[in-house]
Amino acid sequence: MPQTSPRAPERARWHRRFGAAPVLAALSVLALTACDAKDKQTATNASHVRVEAAAVTSDVVRASATGEIKARVESDLSFKISGRVISRTAGVGDHVKAGQVLATLDPTEQKADLESARAAVASQEATLRMTSSVLSRRKALTRTGAMSQQDLDSALQQYQSAEKDLDAARAKLETAMEALQQTVLRADADGTITARDVETGQVVQASTTVFTLAHEGERDAIFNVQESALSGRTVPRSIEVALLSRPDVKAQATPREVSPVLDRSLGTVRVKLAISNPPEEMTLGSAIVANVVLDRQERISIPWQSLFSKTGTPAVWVVDPETKISRMKPVTIERYDASRVVLSGGLEPGELIVVDGGQFLRENHPVSYSEDQTR
Repeated sequence: MPQTSPRAPERARWHRRFGAAPVLAALSVLALTACDAKDKQTATNASHVRVEAAAVTSDVVRASATGEIKARVESDLSFKISGRVISRTAGVGDHVKAGQVLATLDPTEQKADLESARAAVASQEATLRMTSSVLSRRKALTRTGAMSQQDLDSALQQYQSAEKDLDAARAKLETAMEALQQTVLRADADGTITARDVETGQVVQASTTVFTLAHEGERDAIFNVQESALSGRTVPRSIEVALLSRPDVKAQATPREVSPVLDRSLGTVRVKLAISNPPEEMTLGSAIVANVVLDRQERISIPWQSLFSKTGTPAVWVVDPETKISRMKPVTIERYDASRVVLSGGLEPGELIVVDGGQFLRENHPVSYSEDQTR
């Protein structure tokens, strides 16, 4: 008969009391070890990326062009008769007053024509006086019956003819006087000479431009703009012009005139802007630049390197800040700028987008990033 150890009941009681604890401890250790291994594996597989929080900013669509300052009203001054220039008293850049003499022609021929016209008037006046005296005598003789009515009618015709000849002679005199006046070219308004096309001793033809006069008063900014830039229907929100050499000298402007004619050689259209209260520094001929704000809206923009493609559709990698898992999200592009891509939809403010490292990602890929980038 087998003998029972005196300590056997005690060991049995100990096993019944404490036997499960080591097993549970061992299982816990194994579970923790597995979790640690999984975390280490996840950390090892995570791709480190640089992220950026999507933010709504004021999206301003701008355009610019260079041009020059010109007077709103310019006139081409010319002689109405031909002749040789004997004097020139104004040059480019001179400020002149209305009526000021700018140039003169040799008046010798015009003076001779004037004297001849005056002599013709004097002769016709004498003829008219003579025919008037003859007509008066014949009227008296006709009343007494000493002269026929036919003779009176003849005298009347001679008198009327003399009147017409005198009127013609006086008209020629006025023409001769005007021609003499036209030998002197005067400014038609206060302004500045911007172009001169004549020299002393030069023979000019009638209506040939001699001077270009920019009238005092309002100023315009003149630009030659590419036709494609005017094809849209967007009305500028604001236009500001500034001196090219001094950007701090600026003024507001508004569109005044768009030429309907296209310069086919350059493909440009002339645009005139009315300048509101131009500074004194904006003198005629000054080179200026126009800064145009075409549109202003609140939009999200992303860096160029953030943009990817998903089945031919623009997309970006976004990261869930809780799980730090990446996924690709389609976006709608408004336009491409020099350094960023402006979106019209697809992202919400605050979403984390991958800026660098996206080329190594795939759907539901774990990522790591610096928390400072999300602030």
